[in-house]
Amino acid sequence: MSKKILLTILGLLLLLIILLFVGRQVILSSRASTTTNQLPTRENSYIFASPIQAQANGQEKIRINVFLLDSQGLGVGQKQVTLSSNPSLNIEAVQPQTDDFGKAIFNLSSSLPGKYQISASTSDFTLKQQISVLFL
Repeated sequence: MSKKILLTILGLLLLLIILLFVGRQVILSSRASTTTNQLPTRENSYIFASPIQAQANGQEKIRINVFLLDSQGLGVGQKQVTLSSNPSLNIEAVQPQTDDFGKAIFNLSSSLPGKYQISASTSDFTLKQQISVLFL
């Protein structure tokens, strides 16, 4: 085999390895994990609960996650989030300031049975979405 063909094959192999390595880094990097300097938008931000019901014994908890996202769907970090609800709910602010994913975390418990509406807000707006949780 001539040296020219061998060098061409070796060059193509090296180029292929470089492309795979660069491509893997692009695929594995997550846009959502990058904190943006943009402001969160009311339309893209959301709140959810898991589970949506618990025993009203003051011990069982419902986890509330709030995500503040900008207009491109990227998490907005370092924003304070508050929950609004009935005063008979105990709201534990686990992580009231959003992290690099735009996520804030709260735990709810109650000693009084009932269905409760929960809303989340920042200093700029109240999220459009509200959730209902049930304590039995």
